[in-house]
Amino acid sequence: MAARRVHELGALSWRLAGQWRAGVAGLGSGLAARGAVKSCSGYVCVQSQRSLPFTSPHTGLIPLSAGWRGYRTGWRGQEEGRRGWGVMVAVGGALGVLHSMNYVLGEEQKTEEEETQVPVGGVQLTLYQYKTCPFCSKVRAFLDYHQLPHEIVEVNPVMRKEIKFSSYRKVPILLANAGCPIQLNDSSVIISAMKTFVISKQKSLEEIVSYYPALKSTDEKGKAVTEYQNRYWLMLDEQETKQLYASKEAQMEEMKWRRWVDNWLVHLISPNVYRTPGEALASFDYIVREGNFGSVEGLFAKYVGAAAMFFIGKRLKKRHNLQDDVRQDLYKAADTWVKAVGKGKKFLGGSEPNLADLAVYGVLRVMEGLKAFDDMMANTKIKPWYQRMTNAIQEKAALH
Repeated sequence: MAARRVHELGALSWRLAGQWRAGVAGLGSGLAARGAVKSCSGYVCVQSQRSLPFTSPHTGLIPLSAGWRGYRTGWRGQEEGRRGWGVMVAVGGALGVLHSMNYVLGEEQKTEEEETQVPVGGVQLTLYQYKTCPFCSKVRAFLDYHQLPHEIVEVNPVMRKEIKFSSYRKVPILLANAGCPIQLNDSSVIISAMKTFVISKQKSLEEIVSYYPALKSTDEKGKAVTEYQNRYWLMLDEQETKQLYASKEAQMEEMKWRRWVDNWLVHLISPNVYRTPGEALASFDYIVREGNFGSVEGLFAKYVGAAAMFFIGKRLKKRHNLQDDVRQDLYKAADTWVKAVGKGKKFLGGSEPNLADLAVYGVLRVMEGLKAFDDMMANTKIKPWYQRMTNAIQEKAALH
């Protein structure tokens, strides 16, 4: 898996560093970075003032104890020089791929029991995110459209010190202070729980989150995985459901397309934005510019990470059975969505976007400014719907 390749790359960096230290006169102490690669689906954590046990994902640690803020001039030989550059390239690839794996969406789940202490703050909602992560963008679109006040914390993809309070090391994480501190993970669970909370006036958020239990199992490869019951359901009573949905069919249609976003659409993003070396470099330039990177991390991520993700994108194409020209799958998905919305309707939800509209928009939005996005707009029928979605969210934001 891609996450395992990052682990192996980090291990190689460590072994090379051990060899290099014997032959280099000096190493700077700049980049003290420890990272763990974990997947982007999650679990729900309902927590009181005391800590509760949680599971943590299987991870590959990249043990970096020193960095390269500067060098002494001169090498003890050309062989040591080549080793030094080997270390730089290997570490750079590890750092770059670390962030992109969260963007690509890994699939390994939490397996170790740990405890998490959720901080209590005065902010109503706090979203911990990577701006370029499609799952985070999906949650952000939901919060913005529903005018839910929230603070955004951009997480450093290598150090992740912003989420050190949590054993759950993936994003998005939503912290809610609703009488007691509550942590929600998994983008679809976050959206379903918060939508229920907005509509239902009789249930506490803690009660609502309890309706989305995590179920642990083992996949065909013997790895522990976690799934969530009711991920796409809103926990409403009969009257509230009738007020929200025009019919049972409308409710089922919304759930169907939310699943489609998570199970198909999101997997088209990385193979398309990393389709060619040039597109991969442009994508990482955007990721570094919008993300919370240090200067050295950003430099390595942009160049070495882009090269790594170009090749990983090819593997993802094979894993998800995409066409040789991955643009065709993206175009087909966009037009499939437009057809689902239907003629004469502004949104799948009718006159207003529903949760499926917001999910599709949130995932596609991370490609804005990239060639894949421009090509999709030029070669499909999705542009009018996309513009209506942008306007709808901006209008809501203006009212806030």
